[in-house]
Amino acid sequence: MTQHSLTQDPWFVDANPELGLVSLSQLYNIERACYAIAPIARLVGNSASEPDATGAQPLDAWTVAALLGGVLCEHMGIMTEAMLETARAYAQDADCADPTHDAPASIQ
Repeated sequence: MTQHSLTQDPWFVDANPELGLVSLSQLYNIERACYAIAPIARLVGNSASEPDATGAQPLDAWTVAALLGGVLCEHMGIMTEAMLETARAYAQDADCADPTHDAPASIQ
């Protein structure tokens, strides 16, 4: 099968398909995007109550749908935090010397 950008798995690693390296700078970019999503959700919420509050017209349906598409990515923030915690734990494990067994040093 030929590789196509829509069918290719960008996270696939030949040696072990469950593990791979992720750049921390990419994780921080995801985190920054999550901080931008909260104000977008607030804009949509304020727009929904706008007719009652000021009499102005709310945002049209297309605009609301486009803005809320970003809100659906909130889970990315949770994943980012988990990946950063894992990366920090592995960094601490690398700093610890003389482990008593094969478990990560952070849980010994």
